[in-house]
Amino acid sequence: MSVINPAEKAAEKKWWALVAVCLGLFMALLDVTIVNVALPAIQSDLQTDFSGLEWVLNAYTLVFAVTLVTTSRLGDIFGRKTLFMFGIAVFTIGSLLCGLSSNITTLNLSRGIQGLGASAMSPLSLAIISATFSGKQRGIAIGIWGGVSGLATGIGPVFGGILVKHIGWESIFYVNIPVGIVAIILSLWAIRQSKDESAARRINLFGFITFTTFMFCLIYGLIQVNQEGNDWTSPEVWWLLGISILALVVFIVGELRLKHPMLDPRLFKIPSFTGSAIAAFCLNAGMYALLFNLSIYLQGFLGMDALETGIKLITFTALALLFGPLSGSLMGKISPKRLVVVSMLLLSIGVYSMSFLSYNHDPAKWIVLLPGFIIAGIGSGLINPPISNLAIGTVPVQRAGMASGMSNVARQMGSAFGIALYGAILSSRFTSLVTDKIKTLHDDQLTESAKAQVIQAIESAGPIAGSNGLAGMEYTAIFQQDPLFETYREIARTAFVDGTIDIIKIASVILGIGTVLCLVLIRRKDLRY
Repeated sequence: MSVINPAEKAAEKKWWALVAVCLGLFMALLDVTIVNVALPAIQSDLQTDFSGLEWVLNAYTLVFAVTLVTTSRLGDIFGRKTLFMFGIAVFTIGSLLCGLSSNITTLNLSRGIQGLGASAMSPLSLAIISATFSGKQRGIAIGIWGGVSGLATGIGPVFGGILVKHIGWESIFYVNIPVGIVAIILSLWAIRQSKDESAARRINLFGFITFTTFMFCLIYGLIQVNQEGNDWTSPEVWWLLGISILALVVFIVGELRLKHPMLDPRLFKIPSFTGSAIAAFCLNAGMYALLFNLSIYLQGFLGMDALETGIKLITFTALALLFGPLSGSLMGKISPKRLVVVSMLLLSIGVYSMSFLSYNHDPAKWIVLLPGFIIAGIGSGLINPPISNLAIGTVPVQRAGMASGMSNVARQMGSAFGIALYGAILSSRFTSLVTDKIKTLHDDQLTESAKAQVIQAIESAGPIAGSNGLAGMEYTAIFQQDPLFETYREIARTAFVDGTIDIIKIASVILGIGTVLCLVLIRRKDLRY
């Protein structure tokens, strides 16, 4: 009978630990893209408005962003294995609650729980790999980790489309439960406990509270623009945005005075680090946040189902997956600045080319998006490795962990900001365009009072109802016998497309501004290693 050498057993457990870590990371990242294709089904089933649908994404990204650094610090203090397993358990419970949700409020609260779990899994997964592997094996493990990251993002739309079409939107959350259980069991057995003995034994509550206030009030203020009766001049919106700015100022001033800041503002004195953070923010705000609106266009306006939408979106995500490793291999030959600037430029051009949307709701017209998906997909794949390299390679070694966390926070901030901003602009433009076009209609039976009723009904129905020609919305039921109803439907469809074109152009401008700033800020001499 052969005896297993303890050293061999420990070496084998290393790779099982990597499997556990990758399972957790896979779940966290899969939920970033898988939800996009399920949004129309969620909206139809739970009868929510546009704002409620935005929170399905932003509840996750907001909680993820504001707790990421704190959960990483807790892992350093109390043990990365402990916090990683806690993150998987919380994420799995959140997934179960999402699937069981019978209304939009419960779903969004459950998405927040998922975000809390993900904030522990994502950063601690890399820390566990670094503590478990060394030398050449660490490089192999990180390569596998990066591949799993790209795979989760790449297959999300299609996998989500299959589940939504054949089972239901709840299944995109239920699928996490068995994966989470397996990941917890594997983690318990295979992952070795590790801590940072030099880490400060305290949590920065001041930074956590002020940063959370800043982010929440900013995103909530933008989303409130979508609410019926509100616009950009509403006092409620300005109060929320004002509190957000105040909280940001207090956060920065306070963090500068603390010995152990949550996010050290001094790092932004390094131009290249600032450039990498801007690139991370603009990437998610200008491209990934736009997937929310593109999914609604494909499913609502063009009438595709979730699977068809996922197949179309994979053109973008697959190229992002394929060009990531190529970018990594180019980093030793091409300066990070050139890679970032070229990638940002490709993203800006690709997104702008998506603005040539068709007003014809024939599903075949999706092809106008294909050039943009290809160009932006290449840019997205090329930009990720140099952003990470600049984030950690331009700061002192002891600040590398914080710098990586700040880069991740910038990405999540970009996603939440972009979704909220585009939603506010789309809702505002949709209402304005519908109002202008209804007011110019000439019909003897259409009095000014009747026009006001129609405008109110379409505004209440919102851009999502506009995308599908006001189909099945209770607000418009009373007008379906109106001989002008088909005219109203076409006005709503056209207003939705016009509004979507506007936000695509704004997304392109965000990426263009990011390109210029990266060109100015990123410098080769800032790289330390």
